Amino acid sequence: MTRRVHDLTLANLGDLPQACRACVFWEVPGAPRGPRAGDEARGAECKEAWWQATQLEWGSPGKALYLDDRLVGYATFGPPEHFPRVRRMPHAVSDDALLLATLWVDPACRDSGAAKLLLHSVLRETHRRGSRALEAYAARWAVNADAFGACVVPDGFLHACGFEVLHDDVEHPLLRLDLRKTVRWQESVGQALEHVLTALSKRERAPAPVRPALQAQRHAASAPSKKRASALTSASASRS
Repeated sequence: MTRRVHDLTLANLGDLPQACRACVFWEVPGAPRGPRAGDEARGAECKEAWWQATQLEWGSPGKALYLDDRLVGYATFGPPEHFPRVRRMPHAVSDDALLLATLWVDPACRDSGAAKLLLHSVLRETHRRGSRALEAYAARWAVNADAFGACVVPDGFLHACGFEVLHDDVEHPLLRLDLRKTVRWQESVGQALEHVLTALSKRERAPAPVRPALQAQRHAASAPSKKRASALTSASASRS
């Protein structure tokens, strides 16, 4: 089975799970978590309208993870001003950062690295767009069973991926991952690898050291040959 990450656009928005498709927690101020019972169609329409407007103005605000042809996870992110829910959160997102709003993974694919794969894709896009950091409101109430099934990313996952608390809060602290730290880490790993390769290359070019015992054996073996050569030279000189 093949795992692939693609942009989440209007064309494949319908691949989302039905509950996520109709949830407008981040897109509509005051909306509850999850779809409103009996109002799923309207929620899906609102989400599609928000997605279209954001995609036209800024670009695709999501990444989708596919296992073969089945969507098994997705992440929503973008400039914080595109998410009306931010105005109701306890702290504002930094001006130099994008917001990671949602990260969902199918229960059958959790603990398989799927969430980190999605996050890395979002981080690459954040860097490509020139932002210095990725920030997220964390859910301290999330438990393992519902960790990636809620509208807010669990704080345990974010801390494990290197996010640090920027503004604390009882329910939704704002966490930040500075891209400069990830770049420095990648550079240090790259430099360490380069040093190792250079050292190995020097070792390959250097002559192999001769062990003392082996050197003595070679000297002893060459001594009779030298004596025979000397005797032949002397005999030749006497005949002449």
